[in-house]
Amino acid sequence: MDTVRSESDPIKVYDARWETNDFTAQEVQRFIEAVLIYGRQLEVDTITLSRDARSGSSFVMEMTLELALQSGFTVFLCTNPISTTQSYFLTAWISKSRPHTMGLTITASHNPASYTGLKVTVPIVQAIGLNCGPLGGFSRVRDILYSSHRLSSKAGGKLSVVDLTDEYIEYCLMDSGIAQNGLSGLRVVLDAMNGSAGPEIFAALQRCGVEVEVLRLIPDGTFPTGAPNPTSKGKMNKAIALAKTWDGALIIGTDGDGDRLVFGDSRGILNAGFASLPVLHSLIGNLRIGKKHPVLYDPKVNPLALQEWAKLDIEPVLFRNGHSQIKQFMSQIKAAAAIEESGHYYHQMTLDNLTIYCENSILTILLLLKTLKERPAILEKLWNLQDQVYCTGELNYQLTNDEMRDRAMTELVEWFKSDKAQLISQTADGIDLQGTVVRKGMIFDRAQIALSSNWYTGYLRIATNEKAVLRCYLSAGRAEVGRRLKMTVERILHRMEAKEVE
Repeated sequence: MDTVRSESDPIKVYDARWETNDFTAQEVQRFIEAVLIYGRQLEVDTITLSRDARSGSSFVMEMTLELALQSGFTVFLCTNPISTTQSYFLTAWISKSRPHTMGLTITASHNPASYTGLKVTVPIVQAIGLNCGPLGGFSRVRDILYSSHRLSSKAGGKLSVVDLTDEYIEYCLMDSGIAQNGLSGLRVVLDAMNGSAGPEIFAALQRCGVEVEVLRLIPDGTFPTGAPNPTSKGKMNKAIALAKTWDGALIIGTDGDGDRLVFGDSRGILNAGFASLPVLHSLIGNLRIGKKHPVLYDPKVNPLALQEWAKLDIEPVLFRNGHSQIKQFMSQIKAAAAIEESGHYYHQMTLDNLTIYCENSILTILLLLKTLKERPAILEKLWNLQDQVYCTGELNYQLTNDEMRDRAMTELVEWFKSDKAQLISQTADGIDLQGTVVRKGMIFDRAQIALSSNWYTGYLRIATNEKAVLRCYLSAGRAEVGRRLKMTVERILHRMEAKEVE
């Protein structure tokens, strides 16, 4: 890329992501060069390089490999498509003997097939984002990108080709405490969305003795049925229909790079806050009893779910959305886990004496299934809890411009203030929530969670990647309260000519 900023920028809040026709090969190469320069500034000498299945990934991988070797880095390359969660394991595995390792995962997550991108970890397996990570993380990469700083060639580059899929699965089995065939008798419908995680999840389930029916298992970077996002409306309908023909089957869906999960059964898909309960049952059961273990939750996780968390020796800790930022804060407070309503489940993961914080989808799945095997009635409990709650899901509104979006946000906040709702824009530790949480009818702090019959909560924020878009997520203990809230929000926004968008 030129030293002058272009109108498009590959760097987003949590990672880098772009459509394949957004930039020329020379511009993509300049971006990769900036990442490697950043690595050198952190005294990185080793690169792990992996990719998902999407069509644009192999081109970026070839370019990155060539640049890294020419620049003298030792490269551990996984040529087969793997999940982002396995890529974290790969980087941790190599970091045990080579602590100055940077992890590069070529992926665009749940975005359509036309996108590609890059997720980056720095020593030791720390995910970076904008203003998150050493020297500012991707903010530093951006500074380098638009500077005249160039990457110099250096002798000594070495290449090793690796595949740690078996080791990754074995680690997850060991960490979950599940023996070979330890989940026999359970049934799962797995919809892998043609992403890179399907084969490794399927292999892990088979090793545990689970009966599995698969949908969209073969990695296909063209994503023939559309963007690989299991949380999108209607995406899991085929899996739900299949579960209705197979008594007792659990549904598991994952996204293009396997770091986002949804769970459900023939009745539909569970919200992540409720689906996390069996995961946390198993996780906390493996930890020291009698100690309150901090678990992070994002502003959209349902308070009714959090009441149940608090019964499990868990201290629910409110934190902002943001994958890299969540992992960084988990490391700071030694959190046992973190849950985002978007379907991201984060774990504290230890290999030998190395502890990292990241998504681990196979581990999440195994912990959930372990609880269902031991306590099959818990699934009915989850549906009973979810059926008590009115929830809008995330509503996205497009305004005419950023100024109108900001005015709309101000009007919404003022309305909730007039309704005597509690307004929260920072965590208890003073961290910006990147939006406003609204709460009414609840006592809600780290020591106590109590809900009245008319409680409601919401999260209002400005989209980080789309112009003039305002996001709104509402839930309530009574349907009539929730519907009233939604109608109020729509009335305010429609008056400002907002249009609801996907």
